[in-house]
Amino acid sequence: MGATYLDDIVAWHRERARADERDWRARLESPRHVGPSARAALAAGPHVRVIAEVKRRSPSRGALRAELDAADQARAYVAGGAAMVSVLTDGPHFAGSLEDLVAVGAAVDVPLLRKDFTVAENDVLDARDAGAAAVLLIVAALDDDELSRLHSLAHRFGLDALVEVHDEGEAARARDLGATLVGVNQRDLRTFAVDPERAARVAASLPAGCVRVCESGLATPADVRRAADAGFDAVLVGEAFVTADDPAATVGAFATVARRHPLDGAVKICGVTSVEDALVCAEAGADAVGLILAPSSRRVSPERAREIAAALAGRATRVAVFKDQPSDEVRAALAGLEIDAVQVHGPLEDALLDDLRARGVRVIKALSVGEGEWSSFDDRRVDAVLVDGSVPGSGRRHGYRGRAERPFAVPVIVAGGLDATNVAEVVRVTGADGVDCATGVEYAPGRKDPARVRAFVAAARGALERTRAER
Repeated sequence: MGATYLDDIVAWHRERARADERDWRARLESPRHVGPSARAALAAGPHVRVIAEVKRRSPSRGALRAELDAADQARAYVAGGAAMVSVLTDGPHFAGSLEDLVAVGAAVDVPLLRKDFTVAENDVLDARDAGAAAVLLIVAALDDDELSRLHSLAHRFGLDALVEVHDEGEAARARDLGATLVGVNQRDLRTFAVDPERAARVAASLPAGCVRVCESGLATPADVRRAADAGFDAVLVGEAFVTADDPAATVGAFATVARRHPLDGAVKICGVTSVEDALVCAEAGADAVGLILAPSSRRVSPERAREIAAALAGRATRVAVFKDQPSDEVRAALAGLEIDAVQVHGPLEDALLDDLRARGVRVIKALSVGEGEWSSFDDRRVDAVLVDGSVPGSGRRHGYRGRAERPFAVPVIVAGGLDATNVAEVVRVTGADGVDCATGVEYAPGRKDPARVRAFVAAARGALERTRAER
């Protein structure tokens, strides 16, 4: 890659860091950040989270709003529904300062991102001292050793690191780093062109449980919807808000876009009944975890469901499972529950479907092979179909042979009698887009065996990836 605008800015910051005579090691006894978590603020909720940026100018467009008051601007952002505020603290290129960060921290109570070109340990420590909850680490600006050192230092002091990438190669470096909060910059470093398709590919290459932030080129709510459809959890927006006549209203329009959670390629573990087991599933790499809120040996109370859902925020898609329950009962069970998707066995009323859509919740319709709805249900109304036997959770297999038998227009998740020993063959025969397992990873109903969970996730992931590659 030839020289880019980033190269010149980073070179300036490296020179600044070399001239900084402070010994960062002498600052290591300072207290950790104890304010709200940036990652947690972006991981939860039915809508795309908005990081609204305080930004007076840009290298490409020049002055945006030279007279901007950082604190007032941040207040407007939070009034409009911003989950987080980003403050540009670079002076020569963006007309920002650490004083802006401090002023914003005194004005609002949401997490703050210090948006700057972090190249040295003192940059991280300055961010903490100024009240940031997160720092920006740009993969293109740092080598692997620098990334690792600065990432570790941020976490040592309770800060999140937003690791910014531009392409699949940089995303691989972020994965190797263990980053769980990744920003994908849609702008090409050489041409300044915005490429949403490339950004979507990069987002898809990130591991399950990673909070994905879409950056640059987001000017309208339609842009945010496109990012949501690509699997982004949050957007970082500056110019559209800074130049808006009514920043609060503009933020509000962006913040009401429903979040989308990819179900294609999902490995789902269902019937989880404890926070401990939920975290085992997430750490094993499961994409989705099912909480049964219907009569079952694996049923959880609303209180327990809320505990598990909170623990899984940003780690896996949280699926509430219902069977043959009236719509009002479903609505009541979902009250106060942060959930990403609902799986319905039995009738699905249009009014309930509309309510779930309005909440930004995805809908999985479970169909039993060969039974009443099997051939008649219009799957285009939902986000995915789960193919199961007549008795969900029984651990019994069924004979579904794939789309040649019953074509579907949406991703197909196959369940029923799966375990680590047979999932690869089931995926091969059915061409499944995702799989769901409960009994096959348990030592007792509702209690998951960590070794079986890990073995199933690994076998299922390999089988799904092979199927996708062959298509």
